Amino acid sequence: MIKYTYDHEIITMSTMFLNAMSDIVIKRFNVHKEVRDQIKTRIVYAPKQRVLNDLLNRDQNLQLPVISVNISGLSRDENRVFNKLMGTYSTPEGSKYSRNERMPIPINVNYTVTVMTRYQEDMDQIISHLLPYVNPYFTVSWRTPKRPDFEIRSNVFWDGNVSTEYPNDLNATQVARVISTLTFTFQGWLFQSISDEPIGNIYTIHSTFTNVPLIPTEYVLEDRPTFTNEYSDVCLISAVPPQPKMIEPYAVKVGVSQQFNVYGGDGFQKITNVYLSGAPLSSISSLQAPFSSFPELSASYPIFFGVKLDRKKWTYDKTSSLTFTMPSASVPGRVDVILEGPVGYGKLTNNVRINTFNPYDISHPLYSTYVPYQMPYLNGIEVFAVLPASYLTTFTGEQLKTLFGNNFMIPISS
Repeated sequence: MIKYTYDHEIITMSTMFLNAMSDIVIKRFNVHKEVRDQIKTRIVYAPKQRVLNDLLNRDQNLQLPVISVNISGLSRDENRVFNKLMGTYSTPEGSKYSRNERMPIPINVNYTVTVMTRYQEDMDQIISHLLPYVNPYFTVSWRTPKRPDFEIRSNVFWDGNVSTEYPNDLNATQVARVISTLTFTFQGWLFQSISDEPIGNIYTIHSTFTNVPLIPTEYVLEDRPTFTNEYSDVCLISAVPPQPKMIEPYAVKVGVSQQFNVYGGDGFQKITNVYLSGAPLSSISSLQAPFSSFPELSASYPIFFGVKLDRKKWTYDKTSSLTFTMPSASVPGRVDVILEGPVGYGKLTNNVRINTFNPYDISHPLYSTYVPYQMPYLNGIEVFAVLPASYLTTFTGEQLKTLFGNNFMIPISS
């Protein structure tokens, strides 16, 4: 395989073809079949008649052996034309933009190769050298214009024929010579110029799904075998709003400024604001419109009434937890926690409920009473006038065992 990089395609293809035909050495033997000389065959890019005129020395003796190569025709390759395409796009190394390389035209370049020798034995050696390596084709590796990293492999087909002329009828002034002619077809390409106008790129964001901590095992995401015994992929989409799922403690007394810890995972990598919304904080609340400048997001994440915490009042580890200090509430009630990210906001009361698939058959007695799995604190933060000695959850024993082991009562300190 021969490798080249040029800017002019026809010159490139011709140069590659000439090099494929070159470096043929023939041997001359004595009567004892011993090698007495080695002659390198010249190769010339010109038609046969031009070569015959140019290679005559002063004594009108033809300097043989020689191989002449010339283009005998060009044609579009209909077998490699399917439809009109926009071409290909490439991104130069270190660039943020791509460029368009327009669709090339597939062409067949026909080459005529003429081998001329004085002796039949020289011709036999040259033909014996060529044919085994071009049957039925040989391959050339080259590069597209201005794309040194992109390889093209083109086949060069021999038509399978060698026509030979012998010096049968010669006059006294003619030099005897044997001439053989071969025909090759180079399946190449002609390219249009590359567009210099920069084209913006589309980037792929790779992400993975993760499981919610403490979720029952029957709802855990895992690789499951498919019918082909291959394992299906588990994907995570990380471009989601922060999703708070648990909070501790989840009760506070009226008039007390309390610190809370919020746990989640998805979207916690980037939190821009923390809001508290509910009747206990209505006296210090105002209308919040975090995405008013983004019509696409504001439709999915509308305005709400709440308190925007000062940035000094909250911190987070950028992975799974956030700590904030809640202002003292004026009246009992419930407070929701809202975390804002670049692509939306997530509410604690929305994310504690996970709409899992009903595992029971429709005829099963438990089908109608099944509820989706949900974390504790369905109502957000409970604000009490007087804190109870303990706070009894409304979940079943199995759910509590999954979350807290055998502790069915969750103590709350005042």
